[in-house]
This record gives sequence, structure tokens and C-alpha cells, in this order.
Amino acid sequence: MQYLKNNLHRTDYPHYLAHGWQIGSGPVEAACKTVVGQRLKCSGMRWGEDGSNAVCHLRALYLSEPDQWEAFWLAHPN
Repeated sequence: MQYLKNNLHRTDYPHYLAHGWQIGSGPVEAACKTVVGQRLKCSGMRWGEDGSNAVCHLRALYLSEPDQWEAFWLAHPN
């Protein structure tokens, strides 16, 4: 009961839906498939933790707003 009382504010689903916010896990699962799966799970690929972490961050940035990708590389030249 205490857990529910402490987290009641997180379950105002009508409020979230009224603002157009997602309340299900579908969009997150789809994003994981797109960001991670399409790049890291190709045939024959082997990734270590550091490499996969870096690639996931870059993929998330690349698949976000195009301006973010460009701004990142302007701030981090070779």
C-alpha cells in the first residue's frame, strides 16, 4: 500500500493522454529495436560494452532531430 501511495502521482493516465504522452511500453520497445537491434544485431557482429554503448548513443542522436546530429559534430570536430 505504501508503494502505491508513494507513486500515485505517476498513474494519472488521463492527464498523460490529454497531453499526448505515451503510457505504454510499445514506443520504447520499438525504439530499442530501431536504435539497437538494427545496428548491433546484424549477422556476424560482435560488440564489447564500450563499443556498443558508443554506437547506441550515436544511433540515438542520428535518429533524433537532424539538427542535433549536425550540432553534435560541429561541437566535436575530428
